[in-house]
Amino acid sequence: MPDEPIPGPTPTGFQRTQGGGFKWQPPTVEHLGKLLPQYEIESLLGYGGMGAVYKGKQKSLDRAVAIKILPPGLEEEDASYIERFKNEARVMAKFTHPAIVAVYDFGETSEGQLYIVMEFVDGTDVQKMLHAQGRLPPEHALAVTAHVCDALAYAHKNGVIHRDIKPAKVLINMEGAVKVAD
Repeated sequence: MPDEPIPGPTPTGFQRTQGGGFKWQPPTVEHLGKLLPQYEIESLLGYGGMGAVYKGKQKSLDRAVAIKILPPGLEEEDASYIERFKNEARVMAKFTHPAIVAVYDFGETSEGQLYIVMEFVDGTDVQKMLHAQGRLPPEHALAVTAHVCDALAYAHKNGVIHRDIKPAKVLINMEGAVKVAD
């Protein structure tokens, strides 16, 4: 199994895997709350090798947020990813489009983890919808696609190319509004 931990020294927060890479364990909800005291961290929504997303609340404005963090030391693995992440935060913060997730904040924790705070979309994503029900009805798929195309056209008009559009990054809230993330 390539993801099984094997012994050996690793950077903080990582486990060495048989493939020679590192498997990152994101901070607990409690620990992230200490690193970002201006937010009430509610739950870990998901994570992978390149980051984790938490649901939280911005205390000062009493609004739900999604907080995406990167693992510390990632710049040693891929310096260009760090720059893309910083650029993503700056660019997305300037966007105001109903089908693009809004960005509220960006920074770095005292432990060196970069984070971006975004609008929390209470709902699901297209990947989960496809997994649960298979193909979407054609009229639903076309409606979602139209919103995604509007969002991408807005981004392109403003000099940004998404580069990683996929069903998991197309969010749909409880009212049916479509939002493109990342």
